[in-house]
Amino acid sequence: MEPHNRADRPSGRRRKAIPATCHLHRGPIGFANLMVSKQNGSIVFDPHVTGACLISLDEEGAETLRDLLTEWLG
Repeated sequence: MEPHNRADRPSGRRRKAIPATCHLHRGPIGFANLMVSKQNGSIVFDPHVTGACLISLDEEGAETLRDLLTEWLG
């Protein structure tokens, strides 16, 4: 998936910045933002909110992640 222009990005209802920790850059807890959005039926993760590396999950992948997080977090 290619990086999107700001105009192509989803609205605030379909995106959320989550405070995260980047182990590569060794910042403190909450140092990085993980942007999570819904785009064209996929869930897209944008580490550091740069659009340089996007990770997308289809519906099945998103459901698997949801189930796993529910299991781990209770």
